[in-house]
Amino acid sequence: MSEPQIRPIRETELDELIDLLCLVHNPEGAERYRGYIEGDPTWHPEQTLVVSCEGRLVSALRIWDRQIHLGSTPVRIGGIGGVTTHPEYRRRGLASQLMTYAEEVMRSGGYELGLLFTEIPARFYRRLGWHCVPMAGFRATWDEATNDDGCSVATNAAPHAALAVESFDESRDLEEVAALYQRCNDGQSGTMLRPRPYWDYTPSRVRDVLPTVVVRSDHLRGYLNWNERSDGMRIADVASRDRASTEALVHHLLAECDRVGVTRVYGEIPQTHPFVDTLLSAADADLELAGDASMMGLPLDLAGLVEKVAPAAASSVQKIPADLLLRLLFGESSMRDLRPVLESRGIGAEDQQQWEDLFPRREPLFWAPDHF
Repeated sequence: MSEPQIRPIRETELDELIDLLCLVHNPEGAERYRGYIEGDPTWHPEQTLVVSCEGRLVSALRIWDRQIHLGSTPVRIGGIGGVTTHPEYRRRGLASQLMTYAEEVMRSGGYELGLLFTEIPARFYRRLGWHCVPMAGFRATWDEATNDDGCSVATNAAPHAALAVESFDESRDLEEVAALYQRCNDGQSGTMLRPRPYWDYTPSRVRDVLPTVVVRSDHLRGYLNWNERSDGMRIADVASRDRASTEALVHHLLAECDRVGVTRVYGEIPQTHPFVDTLLSAADADLELAGDASMMGLPLDLAGLVEKVAPAAASSVQKIPADLLLRLLFGESSMRDLRPVLESRGIGAEDQQQWEDLFPRREPLFWAPDHF
């Protein structure tokens, strides 16, 4: 076998790349995969890295150039997606070599943090220096679509009479939706920054970034994005200006659940989110705390990240291991939460009160349509 060559893709190889993705992931996905490139003006060849062997593409991945809030600070990330190896060339270390090359590309390209969502055991990426950042989630379930009085859960309490919930209309609603997203997510740890063009990118549309419904009075007050699945309604994204808007969205969703016979709503959203709290009350639902450990991060310049996100801590956190420091920077854990872990690793506690002030718990979230 000839020596594998690891490099950025050539534009003449895009058809071959799409064939490889279809072979490995989805035989019907050619239009989707082509749209990820041709429908995304932020794409350039240096973001798609490939392994060429024996005159063919046998492995590939994509780096998505995006920004997220780390704590409340925007940082530039390289989102790793589409890690793919031809079945005939697996177990030769090609994906590991490609990931190492991607790390070099991101470092030299000025990315501050690598991020990915793994569908395989996390140990593969841990061996390459990546760290899990657990994300909170919830499941709300009720036994039947009626309460103890025999009334539909959708009618437990009437939504605000002046607020109308309507199907999303792009020509009418999109500008206001984009503005409301920014208002509600500015400073929310873990969320993607979505500049206005982001909403029009083909990858965003493919991932269902557009809301399902909106709530309006004289202007847009909120929106809700969900997907009906075999195991219930999955919340993908939600934003609202006030409690009345949240209540209107919740009751509309419960009416839809009642219509199709669904008794479970879930999502990768902290149970402290106002939407979840309102849903639990309106549906008289049982709460099951859930979690998702699929998100993994790779600090490409850890000292620089600390200096940017928590400058007051820059001189005092050198001894905190990278995996725990990343969780602190996201706010997934506070210093108080991690104190027993630090002590079990033999790390002293003399500066921990200061660290607790510098790293409060923030309940990060990463909305489903932004996954790469």
